[in-house]
Amino acid sequence: MSANSKTATPHAETPPAAPYRTPARLRNVALGLVIVGAGLFAWTLSSQPWRAWANGLIASYLFVSIAIGATVLVALTHVAKAGWAVVLRRIPEAMGSWLPFGLIALLAVTGLGMHELYEWSHPDIVAQDELLQHKAVLMTPNFFLVRLVVILGLWSLFAWVLRRNSVAQDKDGDDRHTRANVAWSAIFLIVFGLTVTVASLDWLMSLEPHWFSTIFGVYQFAGAFVAGCATVTLAVLGLRRAGYLPQVTTGHLHDLGKLMFAFSTFWAYIWISQFLLIWYANMPEETGYFLMRREGAWLALFASNVVLNWLIPFLTLIPRPNKRSPKILAIVASLLLVGHWLDVYLQVMPPVSHFAVEHGGDVHAHGPFLGLQELGPVALMAGLFLLVVSWRLGRAALVPQRDPYLVESVHHQQ
Repeated sequence: MSANSKTATPHAETPPAAPYRTPARLRNVALGLVIVGAGLFAWTLSSQPWRAWANGLIASYLFVSIAIGATVLVALTHVAKAGWAVVLRRIPEAMGSWLPFGLIALLAVTGLGMHELYEWSHPDIVAQDELLQHKAVLMTPNFFLVRLVVILGLWSLFAWVLRRNSVAQDKDGDDRHTRANVAWSAIFLIVFGLTVTVASLDWLMSLEPHWFSTIFGVYQFAGAFVAGCATVTLAVLGLRRAGYLPQVTTGHLHDLGKLMFAFSTFWAYIWISQFLLIWYANMPEETGYFLMRREGAWLALFASNVVLNWLIPFLTLIPRPNKRSPKILAIVASLLLVGHWLDVYLQVMPPVSHFAVEHGGDVHAHGPFLGLQELGPVALMAGLFLLVVSWRLGRAALVPQRDPYLVESVHHQQ
């Protein structure tokens, strides 16, 4: 049945949605993370600037990818008219509200730390490198920052429109908001599919400007979507445990578990495809990417990446009962977020540390690096993310009140 033919009036059996209020304990934890994280970042910046900016890029990109992954989830459920997801929708909508703040964070990190991160930003290095000279039209600091603002600005705009229409429907119950969100979601998914590749090339791949992969954008989408689903799952479980989402059934948990299971496997498929194609072709300009990450102690992290992001989730979520268990889903979602951090870390830290050795004069920059310096920016961004998302959750009903698919969602079972 289409959205056009469904009534926008809530069913009499629909449980009321309790208004969300940020718990004082959560607010205090978030503020503590911000303070501690900012202190650790400042300390690292004073002693090892390249390491501070590398971890700043990792943390900024990590939470932008979670926010855009959650926004893609909203868009996909609109386009697919997936009624089951309605009672959960406000959570990924709120996470999408992080994108403007992510824009500021990435703009600050890449703007202020550009010369520590990107070798193509040094005119003297470009002047001695023929390949970089050919790429100089695109790889200029100003054009790089303009593209960053345009891409994240577009993502932020779409996330805002989808949430605005959803909240407006709470007041007037007009089905036109649902139809509008289906159309906006379809446009967004096309725009996202085009811009995520450019964003991936700019923010991550250009850390190694001599290396390239034709499926790098798809790889980044897979990681972001899994991270978004994992974060939504943790938020749903937390709110449900606190009594805010009595509408969430084991059927909803089952669907979230299936999303994590399916897209962690999709991530692994893209990962192995990229690895095998480069291994088989054996071209020097491509193999260097993996050789760097398989040297010394980096190898353990390289292997752990696949274990955390695919092997454990895959084996754990195969049984049906496990996809319906809050405890198991919480563990898997947490592992996937740690795995996503590790995946981004392995894309950023090896080339930046190598650049610090070759051109920065830091002879001690031989990784891997795992310490308080790595925790600082992540704690800072995590605290800010919690504050923003919690604030947005409290600005509207926690469950869409007059969505035409609400009754179907409330009675969803697997």
